[in-house]
Amino acid sequence: MPRPTLSRVTALLAVIALSATACASDPTTTPETDSPFTFGSPAEPADADRVIEIRTTSELVYEPSDISVAAGETVTFRLINEGNLDHDFTLGDQATQDEHEAEMAEMSGMNHSEPNVILVPAGEIAELTWKFGESGMVLIGCHQPGHYAGGMTGQVTIET
Repeated sequence: MPRPTLSRVTALLAVIALSATACASDPTTTPETDSPFTFGSPAEPADADRVIEIRTTSELVYEPSDISVAAGETVTFRLINEGNLDHDFTLGDQATQDEHEAEMAEMSGMNHSEPNVILVPAGEIAELTWKFGESGMVLIGCHQPGHYAGGMTGQVTIET
């Protein structure tokens, strides 16, 4: 068996390095934020400019379901589950909502470890703190089985 030439080894190492870089990089992460989210990033509750209380019920609604925040504002969402069903709260664009809906359909009892998602068990309170980026709109949705399709959605408008 012939020995590989130095140029072949160099080319192979270059392909491996490029492949590893491509697999490891996230095209939605920006150098400015190091966040995979285009609408902001997770934040610490102590850094919140304000708290927005959102009630959830067995009627599959967020109250309020339309929320306005300022670009650059850090908000703690305090979710108060007044119903007898578990809910979750997912911040994200339509692709994020669709992806989480598909994940939840495949797995029951999924652990919500994403920084833009929080589980709110029946009768309990949970909080998620977020620093919003530039102006735009972010969707919210509950992806417990049947809830998103049942209309448990809303939006956050990020104003300048």
